[in-house]
Amino acid sequence: MYNVVLGDFHPSTICVERSNFPESLAGVISLTNPEYAEESLKEYIEEYARTNEIMPQDKTIGFVVFNLQKKIVSVSLSSMNNEEDSALKKLKEKIEGMGFVFELDGPPADVYRR
Repeated sequence: MYNVVLGDFHPSTICVERSNFPESLAGVISLTNPEYAEESLKEYIEEYARTNEIMPQDKTIGFVVFNLQKKIVSVSLSSMNNEEDSALKKLKEKIEGMGFVFELDGPPADVYRR
């Protein structure tokens, strides 16, 4: 699940399928331009948000909070595979290079702590 806060308009909460999660992390960079926040969010939702019905066997494995004004990306995961770990490392490097704070709670959290 993502909680995205970009500006004065209503924050968005979206669900992303795990298979699409690494790609959605890479796409977070598209949300960093405040000039085009609303348009970028609409495109991001179209690209990554789950559109099919939630099923009983589905479960939430984590949350991503993206707040443009506070310049923070906070990720909390209960589990992580190698592809997700790699995507998080790339996001951390890029987002911190843009002056954002990156936080990770979950395995392997020690890699991401300052």
